[in-house]
Amino acid sequence: MHRVLRLLGKRNMSASVLLVPTPFGSREHLMRYLRERQPSIWSLPVLLLLGGCSGAEPDCASSDTRASVIKTISGNSNNALVEYAVRTSGAVKVRVDAASTAADKSAILDKARQTAVYRLSDTITTNSKSKDKRGVTCTATVFATVEGATAQKQVDFKVQQAPDGKLSVSVSPFQFEPTQD
Repeated sequence: MHRVLRLLGKRNMSASVLLVPTPFGSREHLMRYLRERQPSIWSLPVLLLLGGCSGAEPDCASSDTRASVIKTISGNSNNALVEYAVRTSGAVKVRVDAASTAADKSAILDKARQTAVYRLSDTITTNSKSKDKRGVTCTATVFATVEGATAQKQVDFKVQQAPDGKLSVSVSPFQFEPTQD
């Protein structure tokens, strides 16, 4: 099929006819083709959006990352941050002072360590991103609270994404040195 284009000359306003081949034949055929193909045309942006999800970069502030950082820090048996919070808790001190034996005092301190509550600050900073966009280094403040006493420390951590999409979080070792009042 051919499409007819009319070209008008300016001077004599005569019309010329030019036949141009079209892949769809008539306008009706073109419209029917587009209506039939419409679902596949609209699915392209959705596929592009979904395709972008699989290549998402690791995120410093995602809930999984935050939980992994907290789990790593709370699982450290030599956690100086919690030790400081235990030593500065007035409630713990009162119970320890009231205990009569060393075993009772030790049990009170152990229980206080186990009941520590951890949280990360709302603000988490992305320090750097790897060139392949599979790794980020981050900084946040971690808080440990034991019966009313809270200690805080800046913590650095790294989030890596494996080729299969699984994330791993590693926390850099830190030294806790309480501020002197």
